[in-house]
Amino acid sequence: MAQFSTLPAELRQMIWEFALPARVVEMGEPCDPDIIPEEDLRRAWILNKKHPAIAYVCWESRQIALAKSKLRRGVILAPDSIPDDRWWWKSTDIIHFNAPPDIINAAQSCRLADALLDLMKVPILRKKVSISADVVHPFLRFRNRSDLSSSLAWEVICSAKTCIISLHTVCIRATNEQARELGLFGNGDEPAQLIDPFDKAAIQRFRQLWNNTKKEVSSIKFFETIDTERFTFRLERWLAEMSAEYINFKWTSPPFPTPNPRDLIALLRRYPAQRHTPKAKLYLAGFPTLEPRIMFRLCPPAVVDQVIT
Repeated sequence: MAQFSTLPAELRQMIWEFALPARVVEMGEPCDPDIIPEEDLRRAWILNKKHPAIAYVCWESRQIALAKSKLRRGVILAPDSIPDDRWWWKSTDIIHFNAPPDIINAAQSCRLADALLDLMKVPILRKKVSISADVVHPFLRFRNRSDLSSSLAWEVICSAKTCIISLHTVCIRATNEQARELGLFGNGDEPAQLIDPFDKAAIQRFRQLWNNTKKEVSSIKFFETIDTERFTFRLERWLAEMSAEYINFKWTSPPFPTPNPRDLIALLRRYPAQRHTPKAKLYLAGFPTLEPRIMFRLCPPAVVDQVIT
């Protein structure tokens, strides 16, 4: 550390900034009926809200971390808005909207709706938006869509132009040391990762870590199907279903192209390949770019410390 302190201040700042984790900032506590016990998921969520490791190294590193968590000058948010109680970095983070429980009360619904509206009202928050598929249209067919306005979710997705959709969550009950050995989860400082399901190399590394841990039924099924045509077919069908949902949201008033929206929606739900036809593309001209991802969570078996505020 003595040698590091002799470096020019500008170089030290660059090093500290390079060491900042690329966190997935989460809005709302996650709810996933497939992850049992629920406390494991809650611990993983709390872990992702903790300060990054460099915030504890020294005064200088903490100031760098604090500076990156502040809003740009001139940007004002309400006291209860999204980043009020979270560490987030405007240049690197993904803001992820977790799926709420299937049944929520009016107060919870209002808070969730306000959080989604913040994504549209404050442009700086819309750099990288991620939403659980269960909020809009579940990827797993036996899941129910969350009790939240579908039109509001679509307004957010369309305003973002490009949106990450988290199809499924896999909890890996590994220690930070195990994750560090494979270079995963940012050595434990990035405990939530959104991975392209077709990034075979990355999926294999997570599978390797998962193989040495306690497994749950949903994750076993995921790893059994991720490399099969069954998964690819389900993804194509889901994208067609999302296209149908978009048309239902967007095309509410005539004049309509031919065929009419209802007929096209029925075709898309029955024949996924229809979304690539010229007629469907007329309706999907403004369809946002969707980036399907798998959420991998580090769920250390040890008790996680409470969030430092």
